[in-house]
Amino acid sequence: MLKPSSSKNNKKPQHLINLIIKSQDGDKRFFQFNHDVEIKRLLIKYCETKSQPFKSTPFLINGNRFDYSKTADQLGLKDGDEIDAMYHAFGGGHDHRA
Repeated sequence: MLKPSSSKNNKKPQHLINLIIKSQDGDKRFFQFNHDVEIKRLLIKYCETKSQPFKSTPFLINGNRFDYSKTADQLGLKDGDEIDAMYHAFGGGHDHRA
């Protein structure tokens, strides 16, 4: 998707793609993102909208971890692709000694 540039300045038009970040609970957040910017910026923005810490939120593409310093182009992401946001589970075990 091409975002038109303003006639007032001579900036290059930005090529944007629409990406979806889906959490384990099924919540989907939709983002329009520049294809040649580090994906980490998008992931941090997602964590801010969910009020969860970026450093403890693993993200997956097609079930695999990926390098957050890469761009959407470098990761082969296309318009409408999904990134999965995972949660760390703490505790939850049952004490069988009782």
